[in-house]
Amino acid sequence: MPDERTERIALNESRFRDINDRLVEDLAKLAQQPDVIPFVCECGRATCAAVLELTASEYESIRANSRRFIVLAGHELPEVERVVGEVSGHSVVEKLAASGSLVDATDPRRGRH
Repeated sequence: MPDERTERIALNESRFRDINDRLVEDLAKLAQQPDVIPFVCECGRATCAAVLELTASEYESIRANSRRFIVLAGHELPEVERVVGEVSGHSVVEKLAASGSLVDATDPRRGRH
């Protein structure tokens, strides 16, 4: 069971991920897709306002795993996640066990095929 801080970080990251998911859904309705999309940093810092530019396919490859998030390099929180890759100069992090089940539970895509 995650402690209060770990839970707060995981919920913040999930909220940022939800914003990015809605952006992807809205852009999919356009006749012409932009090559690069401005996503919000999905780090656990509540005050972060960083914008990360990725292609839709780069974002979807990260999003395929509900425990993975895209964050600005330097925004990693090693106490709750580990870096598993890099995309367009940004870090891909994966939640550790304590918060992994929480982000799984808050992922609206989980179980949807």
